[in-house]
Amino acid sequence: MARILIITKNLLAEQELQAILQRSNDEVYCSSDLMIDAQFCPQIIKYFSLVIFSDTISTLDVSKYYSSFKKNGLSIVRKGSKVDLKKSELSYLVDEIDDWINPETTDIEIIEKIAKLTCGQSKTILAIDETSGVKNAKNSELFFFSLSSNEKKFLYHLYQYQKDGKVLSREKLCHLIWETDATKSNLCQLSNLANRIKKKLVVNKFPNGELSTSWNKGYFLGDLLFNEVQKYMDA
Repeated sequence: MARILIITKNLLAEQELQAILQRSNDEVYCSSDLMIDAQFCPQIIKYFSLVIFSDTISTLDVSKYYSSFKKNGLSIVRKGSKVDLKKSELSYLVDEIDDWINPETTDIEIIEKIAKLTCGQSKTILAIDETSGVKNAKNSELFFFSLSSNEKKFLYHLYQYQKDGKVLSREKLCHLIWETDATKSNLCQLSNLANRIKKKLVVNKFPNGELSTSWNKGYFLGDLLFNEVQKYMDA
């Protein structure tokens, strides 16, 4: 079973591709946030076997972000035209892309392409799961995968301050996430982010109190969540 990440700006546009891949019992996830956040979350990226860049993603964006996936060992598949790319100023990307899916590619050809690219990775994934504890590891993996871009930034910046023994105020955290001065509106949004993260911690079976609030000071990571953020965002 392969773990496939589809990078897309339109989740509905990939329903047919998802259905094709799921016939082979592959795990398929669609995301736009992980294209940009790959540099912050290398351990999440390593969870996957292969990444497919949808044709909703521009070639310019592919050129900006593909290396974050390559350096973490993922094969890269592109939906689109190899011929058109060869004619463009970004033609060097042809050598970086492992295979292509175009409108003429049949369902069985897609399945065979994925099988070929992920051959041999299943044993590596199984070995990782057996040594790390698949149940607990998967809860952590899915927790970080479920986070929105701003929720990841929330934890990332909080971790960066806390590891240096500093307290990150709510106002400063607002500035770091939205790159603007704190207002009543984004302070309220910050509280909403914290509440959503807490709910996702519960869903993924983290102990209570792993994200806490100190009145007039800010937010604090519990030891377990701190270590998980360190593992997934500071690798």
